[in-house]
Amino acid sequence: MMEHSLFIRGLLDPSEDDLIETADQFADAFKDLIEEAQNMTNMTINSVLNQTLDQTVQLKNFKQAGAEGIASCKIKSIILPLLADHVLREANHYIRLLETYKEM
Repeated sequence: MMEHSLFIRGLLDPSEDDLIETADQFADAFKDLIEEAQNMTNMTINSVLNQTLDQTVQLKNFKQAGAEGIASCKIKSIILPLLADHVLREANHYIRLLETYKEM
């Protein structure tokens, strides 16, 4: 998901300052989660999983708003609407995987 945030950031028009900043914040948050996951133990796995799920849901909402804004030409970018929908579907898939792990 960190890569998705950076990818989206790179395809936004430079005038979309707020969206670029939000994408950067998501990239930073997922970078931190990757570091936490690399250092997690059996005692901290649920915490990292919950944090990752929460952050991914927030990113999914950002992607959904972005896909809608791109499709309606309200967001300036070089992202094709189909690509925006694709990255949204990938976030939904990752959420389903995380929820499956949470049930284990």
